Amino acid sequence: MTPSPAPPPRTRYLEAAVRDDALADHKMAFLSGPRQVGKTTLARTLLSSPHNEFSWDDQRFRIRWVKDPVGAVADRGEGPILLDEIHKDRRWKSRLKGLWDLRGRELPIVVTGSARLDLFRRSGDSLLGRYLPYRLHPFTLGERPDPPTPDRILQQTTPVFPFEDLLALGGFPEPLLAGNQARARRWSRLRTERLVYEDLRDLRHVHDLQALRVLADLLPDRVGSPLSVNSLREDVGVAYGTVREWVQILEALYHVLLVRPWAGRLSRTLRAEPKLYLYDFLPVEGPGPRRENLAALHLLKACHAWTDLAHGDFALHYLRTREKHEVDFLVVRDRRPWMLVECKSNDHEPAPALRKFSGLLRTRFNFQLVDTRGYDRAYPEHHLRVLDYERFLAGLP
Repeated sequence: MTPSPAPPPRTRYLEAAVRDDALADHKMAFLSGPRQVGKTTLARTLLSSPHNEFSWDDQRFRIRWVKDPVGAVADRGEGPILLDEIHKDRRWKSRLKGLWDLRGRELPIVVTGSARLDLFRRSGDSLLGRYLPYRLHPFTLGERPDPPTPDRILQQTTPVFPFEDLLALGGFPEPLLAGNQARARRWSRLRTERLVYEDLRDLRHVHDLQALRVLADLLPDRVGSPLSVNSLREDVGVAYGTVREWVQILEALYHVLLVRPWAGRLSRTLRAEPKLYLYDFLPVEGPGPRRENLAALHLLKACHAWTDLAHGDFALHYLRTREKHEVDFLVVRDRRPWMLVECKSNDHEPAPALRKFSGLLRTRFNFQLVDTRGYDRAYPEHHLRVLDYERFLAGLP
């Protein structure tokens, strides 16, 4: 069954922060995130004039920019300017620093990029202290203009997007809002092709793009499992170090997300490989891996949002011991265990590993997610709560 198109939210969850935090404080706003996640659309909502958008893909602007960055944006209206994909310029940092140093107090600047802007250290002076970073994620069930703070999660659990729609179509704006599964699969395939054959050129030289595409095609079957680089090496037919480097490149391009194990102060925790998930999980087969992938995306978005909005330093991990006791996700707040999340299907009894680790770590929040719609039961003796995916995910940013 094809879901019906969902109405787009009028305001993305980072819009107010970029406007009232970075730009109001005379700092540049660096807006990064996956390809086609809506970065340029969000940035345009901050502009007062259509003449204030400047793209590296515009040849006329590109020529003016490399000669004179200040002159390149001179023909503009009032308010902020948008520099889209400017990191494709090899000297973008030094040129941008020069522009900000000369005009920063009078010229609010928003910079967008599909790859992680902090990875581009090819040349130039440091921009430290001149910008604030923000990471835009795909739509989630709780996509609202005023995302909940860490201490107010699950206070509003009515989903903005139905759980079934996100599970079937993913969270990227174009396929989700179109509401057509066949077109969503086509969109997913074309997006991967553009990422491999176009975006990679701006980040790193890869001599064997065909082999890297094979690697990308193999990754959906690895979702939710510790990443075996050696197994991928055998399947792709390239060196171990090459596979590891390619996975890091795909992470930098927001194609994969890696959830790394947490050791902390627990004994006998396993320093295992990271678990792999996809920002676009439409190629993932099976409802179980898809649900876990969707949960990973929601939790990572919450960690990034709370960190970028100055609510603390949040990171997403998982737990696994040498005895193979495992909990799918651990959210760490200011380097302290804060929330445990275990993904199940129809197992409503609290998982033994979740009970064990919640007691050892004394985490503030402990959840077990199940398929049963409307299910919500607290276990105060174990300090945890079993509830359905939709209710939990809708209560996050």
